[in-house]
Amino acid sequence: MTRSRLVAGVFFLAGQLSVLGGCSAPKPEPEIASSAPQSGYAERYPAELQATAASFSEREDGAKGVTGQFGSYPDQLKEPDWKVVVEVIEQADASGRSYDYVERVRAVDGALGFFNDNKEDLTRKVSGAAQYVVKQKGCDVDVTGATSHALEEGVERQIEKYVRDRNEAHRRIDRHRSSLGKENAAALEKQADAVAFASYVVHIDLVEHKLRLRRMLEEMEAIKVSIDDSIAQERAFQSSGARTEEEKKASEARIEELGRSKAMLDSSATQAKEIDKSLEERIEAAQKSYREALDKLIATLRKNAGLPPATED
Repeated sequence: MTRSRLVAGVFFLAGQLSVLGGCSAPKPEPEIASSAPQSGYAERYPAELQATAASFSEREDGAKGVTGQFGSYPDQLKEPDWKVVVEVIEQADASGRSYDYVERVRAVDGALGFFNDNKEDLTRKVSGAAQYVVKQKGCDVDVTGATSHALEEGVERQIEKYVRDRNEAHRRIDRHRSSLGKENAAALEKQADAVAFASYVVHIDLVEHKLRLRRMLEEMEAIKVSIDDSIAQERAFQSSGARTEEEKKASEARIEELGRSKAMLDSSATQAKEIDKSLEERIEAAQKSYREALDKLIATLRKNAGLPPATED
């Protein structure tokens, strides 16, 4: 192990020990090792740190937008069984914080990330296959635009269905679909989607963003060492043995990328640290805003249903 790799490991270990604070509390399982010593992760680190900070704000704003619409939900329904509506909304709130729903949304986030990162290539391949079939049929028409739209729409619909399968509120809607009527059922489905996702964001997603941001900030010094070590290794690679021009060019490109990442480190960390100062307050405020909006919505629904006000747990 090189000296700089050893230093990187020491930095990370020191960070972990400071978190533990010498206490005897058991470590959470599984224990996942830091990727800081890995050059690929170190190169991506500044951009991913910025993305994590930005994503927190985006999700926070998204939750605000959704909860701001709660007050309009009763007016979107036409003389439904209000007791059923109360059950649906309460179940959507509970589902958003449940393991079943959370694991499904995590899976969807990963799938969406893959699709968005590779959308251009996927669309090109699907459109190319469709265009080939059309050509074989003797038609002279460009189906690229239609194919691209159909692919995106198909993915969105399947994801919607995939997430709803883990939202218990939709089982309540299915149970009462006939009595609710087509329009009420459709409106209530969208409301159940929104309530569950907002519940997930304020109770789970924002907290996970906070933990990820803080974990990444703990890796900062180790990342600096890792980048310097990786650049040194590339230099050594270029000067050792008979390297082809192609190998040297590729190595130099990696050095340039690492250099750009190193230049971004301080500004990325400064931005993330500034956001980190207010994370607890912002999460608490988001949860409070969500709870107040939901309580007000449920109070209106219970009143419409002729039910007494909900009691405090």
